[in-house]
Amino acid sequence: MPPPAGPRYDIDASSRTSYSRPSPRLRFLEQGMKRATPPSYPYVHRNPTRHLVDRAFNGHGGQLSRASRPTAPIGGSNVQQATRRSLAPSSNRAGFTQAHNPQMPPSGPYIRTTSSQQTFDSDPPMARAGHNPPHRRHEDPGMFNQPRNFTATGAFIDGDVGSVTYIGATSDDFMKELLEGTIPGAASDSSDRYPPPQCHPGTRLAILERCLYFIANCSDERKMRWVVGSAGVGKSAIMQTVADSPNLPVTCHVSVFFSINGRNDGTKAIITLSYQLAAKIAPYRELIEREITRDPSLLQSSMPIQFKKFITEPFIHSHQLHSVGRVLIIIDGLDECNNPRTQQELLRLISDLCITYPSSPLVWLIASRPEGHITSFFSRANVMPAYEKEEISVDSDEAREDVEWFLREELEWIKEASYSLDSESEWPEERDFWKLANAAGGLFAYAHTAIRYIGDLSIDNPVSQLSDVLKEIDKHPMTGIPREDHPMALLDALYERILFNIPTKVMINTRKLLLALVPHTNVNMGLLGPGNFVVMCNWVGMTCDEAYAAVNHLNSTCRVPSRDNALQEMLTPFHKSFTDYVFDFARSGFSPDIEREAQQLRTQCAFRILNEAPDDIDFGDKIRLDLYSRAIDEVMAGMKRGDPDFQTPFCIRLLTTRFEKYDTYEVYFHELRRLVFDTSRRQEFIMQGILKQIPLKAIDVSTVFKKVALRFCYPTETTKAVGTIAHLRNAAKSWFSRSPATAAHLSVPWNSSCKHEHREWKREPDQDCETTFVLYHRLRGGCAFCSERLSRLLQSKKTRSPGHMVPILFTSTGACCVELQFVDPDDRRSQWTYWLWIELSLEERKRYGSGV
Repeated sequence: MPPPAGPRYDIDASSRTSYSRPSPRLRFLEQGMKRATPPSYPYVHRNPTRHLVDRAFNGHGGQLSRASRPTAPIGGSNVQQATRRSLAPSSNRAGFTQAHNPQMPPSGPYIRTTSSQQTFDSDPPMARAGHNPPHRRHEDPGMFNQPRNFTATGAFIDGDVGSVTYIGATSDDFMKELLEGTIPGAASDSSDRYPPPQCHPGTRLAILERCLYFIANCSDERKMRWVVGSAGVGKSAIMQTVADSPNLPVTCHVSVFFSINGRNDGTKAIITLSYQLAAKIAPYRELIEREITRDPSLLQSSMPIQFKKFITEPFIHSHQLHSVGRVLIIIDGLDECNNPRTQQELLRLISDLCITYPSSPLVWLIASRPEGHITSFFSRANVMPAYEKEEISVDSDEAREDVEWFLREELEWIKEASYSLDSESEWPEERDFWKLANAAGGLFAYAHTAIRYIGDLSIDNPVSQLSDVLKEIDKHPMTGIPREDHPMALLDALYERILFNIPTKVMINTRKLLLALVPHTNVNMGLLGPGNFVVMCNWVGMTCDEAYAAVNHLNSTCRVPSRDNALQEMLTPFHKSFTDYVFDFARSGFSPDIEREAQQLRTQCAFRILNEAPDDIDFGDKIRLDLYSRAIDEVMAGMKRGDPDFQTPFCIRLLTTRFEKYDTYEVYFHELRRLVFDTSRRQEFIMQGILKQIPLKAIDVSTVFKKVALRFCYPTETTKAVGTIAHLRNAAKSWFSRSPATAAHLSVPWNSSCKHEHREWKREPDQDCETTFVLYHRLRGGCAFCSERLSRLLQSKKTRSPGHMVPILFTSTGACCVELQFVDPDDRRSQWTYWLWIELSLEERKRYGSGV
């Protein structure tokens, strides 16, 4: 039978990233940007002769702007452009879903039977994987010709058994609002993950049967199954195959597939599950819609509150869902959720539900690595009654048999598909096959990587590629060493061989792309989402041909988007074990401090793009806007972490002139305020025109819209320090016997009515302190004590010095920060410094000399 037309390897398919719209929270001013040469940031010279059309896949649309034009490689080194190769589409085999019905675990030999023999009886024969129709194909109209924005919400219409009303696509505002709180691409059928990892036909049958049997027959409090195994054993493929089983014995199923590739926000897990449930079960949607309409803050509530309102109360206490039937909830890659505490909290909520409500219709299938904190949780005596454990051993007989089955079929397909091999030849030799199979053991990640390497269509030399793999196996004999002790040793050796094959000159660019995959703490990085391969290549400054030459040798470890899909898809590892290897210096020797090196790359890329920003920003150009947004966001993050490269007048001007609204970026502008009003640099910023002067009489506290920052200082001479502290302590004793109004006239910083935290600033507690507080309002509350004192000090200063000028930071948003300094009129020594964010109209800003 002839092989399928096209590549087939889909076992460890990585996630796909959709190209999303710019966030409505970040709206740049549509006006010319004054080009400025920053005095102290890493500058990369541009090359005006190179155009981004060549760099971003020419022949597919109009020329992109100079904001997106890459320049010379980082460090100023010139890299020869590699010879362009026509690459085949990424290696993905049409998926096969295994049809399984739940059955008793086998008691006899491991045999394969037809799926038609499966029943729900207590003692059925073993099942064999059947071939299902291939996955749906995406129709691609040529994304470079007319790129379009889209959001993948997933299709939640199943063929699951049971009676339930399914809700199709809807433009309902409630569902849109709920969707905004989900983890994008985390559902089992999301296009972001297409094609997802799946079990190869004929493999993992026993584990799948045990899981399906548990789903159908679990009862009482034991309704959670923990699928645990080390990296590379195929947990995600198992979970996906369960989710795709056409005859799941449940009313419906929902899922969260965590991944470090952008799907790792555990705080959104409950909303993600709730959205899918609402899309599938009409009564459930009606229930939570009422709850959220009554209390919209539920969408921002803590995980325990959301779990109670969106899971426990609807399925346990609501009579409307009593007839819904059994519901399966799949959570894969729990260890890839970004916070260990969140992981444990989620497990605690699930186990408590199972134990407290044994009649619950919810069944939980959870997969993770055996991380210490997760294993410790499942070891608790009070948790054990709630779950069954499915441990996937890296070297069990069952796993080895499945890997051998997979290798034989894939090598046979490679032989039939290759032009350089005779389909009738005896390749590979039996001894070579067993050397490969023994090296893989039960580790599917190794088998998948080896097969992709051997069958790489861009090289099309399976004999030579297999020979490379066998040589690496010979270099790392594992005789007498338990595979469980060193499960990744041979896989590391294979990864090392793959990276070693990359030519030195090409590796310069490959290194940039790998560094671009390093996770970082800047949560807002990429305001328009994770991005795509076009954005990634322009971000690091590469042409189309340079980028594809750089990833040409990574086809066995990463999903490389085809040129036609580069606006839709991202470069992503097939398996997390590859980035684990690269990021671990002890294993790969790639970088002794990879986070620092990745940060240096982001800094250089951001400044290159900002330097290349055009005088007129075309807001219809999504790629250019994406790059510019990411660069601005990197500036905000750099300022927040105190990086000197981002504390320049150039960066301050960017953040004070390029926004219409700051919205959620208050934390960054708290740092901006600290920087601009730092006494050590104040004169510099005045000379640069960043700080201006405004009459004190123009300050209207009724326009204050953020918390007021306050710093209190009681300057003393060294010889009087003891007496000063004693004075403050004595004054403090009078706080509790005076009203806030009376106490406000004392030269002490706080009162018992002050609920806001105060922090030591420089010297002694209560001598140099700072805090933030909300101005008091009779309806909204706030700190009456601190508000009354500010009002008193401000009015006194206006009366005594009506022409007094104070420093102010103007911004394009109208949100301006002013500094007020007072010496307490009562004791003539206490110094009060306030920073107020006030609203000024454009006319007011112009009147007081703002050029913003």
